[in-house]
Amino acid sequence: MMHDNGSGAGIRVLIVEDHPVIAELVETRLRIEGLDATKCLGGREAIERLNRELFDLVILDIMMPDVDGYEVLAHIRSREASRDIPVIFLSARNAQEDVDRGLRMGANHYITKPFSGAELVRTVKILLEERKLQARGAQPSSGRS
Repeated sequence: MMHDNGSGAGIRVLIVEDHPVIAELVETRLRIEGLDATKCLGGREAIERLNRELFDLVILDIMMPDVDGYEVLAHIRSREASRDIPVIFLSARNAQEDVDRGLRMGANHYITKPFSGAELVRTVKILLEERKLQARGAQPSSGRS
């Protein structure tokens, strides 16, 4: 592989965003970073994909016409296979109570729209790194009491 120099190749990110332009923007930005980004334009499609496929991280809008982001997050957190996946809410809902609710429900991070692509990428990388360290920490370690 040419670009697998720790660039994140093979890391799968699901983008759940009903606004096609924003979904495209986020997907393109993550692909530039070497991530395997997949977009779906609604919560129902997201749940179907999450039931069939494994992802390393989910970027989730809240306000969607079919199934909202809160329901998708509850679904992710209720299943053994996806319980520990980092989830970033990316939402136009910017009131403090919305942010608090999202984090209380189990989102790892909350970014409000309009958002900075650089901030989103930085957050994705931090959460993926934390998850990698947690996975390593879950391995039985020797020499510790």
